[in-house]
Amino acid sequence: MEKKVRIEIMCSQALEEDFTEEFKKLGVGQKFTKINPVMGAGFNKPHLGDNVWPQLNLMYIIYCSEEEAEKIKHVVTKFRKLFITEGIGCFISSGYEF
Repeated sequence: MEKKVRIEIMCSQALEEDFTEEFKKLGVGQKFTKINPVMGAGFNKPHLGDNVWPQLNLMYIIYCSEEEAEKIKHVVTKFRKLFITEGIGCFISSGYEF
């Protein structure tokens, strides 16, 4: 079994292009699963896709090396500072491929 890092990123659909461009520029996050749309509520405005909260999120699930995970963490940190009101969730855990 090969140990991997699992990264889950939840963000507004409006940030999809920003993440795609930054990942491509750094050569990371090229193997991923994307779930779109995703609804939820966190520490910022809810994104529920309804009349009251019309925005929606998307979710990336990425399995990668620890080195790639560090680069992705820097992207998330950068975007959290640039897009303060959007709410970007990121969770990292271990995964095993067999």
